[in-house]
This record gives sequence, structure tokens and C-alpha cells, in this order.
Amino acid sequence: MGNHSLRHQMEALKVLHELNGSRTARSSAEVSSDDSGSRTKSLRYKPQTVAERARESQFSRLVEILSRIISIEQDLLRPLSEDLGSFLLRHKDSVDLRNICLRMAISEAGCQSDRDLRELRVCLQLIVDNLLSALREENSLSALGAVRRLVGISTTFSDM
Repeated sequence: MGNHSLRHQMEALKVLHELNGSRTARSSAEVSSDDSGSRTKSLRYKPQTVAERARESQFSRLVEILSRIISIEQDLLRPLSEDLGSFLLRHKDSVDLRNICLRMAISEAGCQSDRDLRELRVCLQLIVDNLLSALREENSLSALGAVRRLVGISTTFSDM
């Protein structure tokens, strides 16, 4: 089950990267008409509101956090026992994460709402908390390093 959960998280990360790329392209492209009546795309900077920039910044930070979580889990799955590896990656949390990311990708014009970002943050925080609770009982060098990295991620959430 551990590998299935990690695969869901990697799919979620891929969706977020695609969403970020399409959003960046869309924010700089503007459709206009020329004298002949044909529509063309011209690259022009579209000013953003403070709220839009804040959402974009939070989105980027959450994508980075997910990347770090996946990296930690991949590092942990190598040396740990199969029992702990399957416990670490809770399938439901990973499915929820993937579903949130898919919903964000199909939302109107690919814009992230505050609700979407809050749900993404809460889901990632839940994954980090579950990993921390599982690893605190593990007494290995790799687990101790992972706990330190996860605590760093956890403190990032309080800054958001």
C-alpha cells in the first residue's frame, strides 16, 4: 500500500506542476483582435492584485512542501521495514491529496481559491503530522533525520 500512496502523491505533484505552468502562461497571455478581425494572443503583463499574488505565493510554497514530503518518504521507504513503510503512507490521505489537486486543476480558469489552498495546506499538514507520529517511535538514523526534516516542514505551516 505504501507505494500506491506515494504514487498518488507523485500524481498530485505532477498535477500541481502542470497547473502552475498553465497558470503562468495564462497570466501573461492576453487575447486581442487586430484590424482584420482575427484574434491573436499577445504576451503582455497582466497586473495582479495583492490577494492574487499572495495566493500564487502560497501555492508555490505548498508545491515545494509536497516535493519535500515525497523526497522524505522516498528516502524512508528504502531502509525501513515493509510494515512501517506501509503504515507511514496512509492511502486515504494520499487519495485526498490527489483529489484536491485534480479539483484545483479543473476549477474555473485554473484559479486557486482560498478554500482550495486551505484544503491543500490542511491535507499536507495532516500527512506531515501522521509521518511524524509514526516516525517518533522508530529508532533508526534515517527516521531521526526524517523527523528533523518533517519538523522543519511543520514549522513552515505556521508561517502560512
